Amino acid sequence: MVQKPPPDAPDERGVVEIVEAIIDDTRDLVSAHVEALRDDMTERFSSLGATLASSLLAFSIMIVTALLLGIALATTLIAIGLPAWAAFWIVTGAAAALGVALVRRTVRKARDTSKVAGHAAERVKDDVAWISDEASRVTPERLADTAGVHEREHVAKTGSQPA
Repeated sequence: MVQKPPPDAPDERGVVEIVEAIIDDTRDLVSAHVEALRDDMTERFSSLGATLASSLLAFSIMIVTALLLGIALATTLIAIGLPAWAAFWIVTGAAAALGVALVRRTVRKARDTSKVAGHAAERVKDDVAWISDEASRVTPERLADTAGVHEREHVAKTGSQPA
């Protein structure tokens, strides 16, 4: 049975091993953030694709409907007594206003999707800044404390002391 050193015992590892442990922890943290960012972006792009597909379908249906409705409205305005050119210009203006409204709505949804990706990137930047700050405040005492934690984790995982 392997004996476990007391928690307040000095760390037997050298500076190189301690720095390696810090680098491993940093690598794990960055890897976790990259994975989270990848998952988030995959989900957002999937959502963006579905939004674009439904917007294009709605836009296509609206074009056909607007064309038929425009012809019907223009014919109605002509029957009321407006000249044909005026009736068609009125209907064209209304169809253009509807098209602008649909395009603005689609652009707004796309903009919201890009904001979410920006938030994920900001979280990564914040963590990198935190790592830099923590690394700049490293003292021998903190290194020894961190090394003790890593050694205890190693013992818990493998059941043996590190070489």
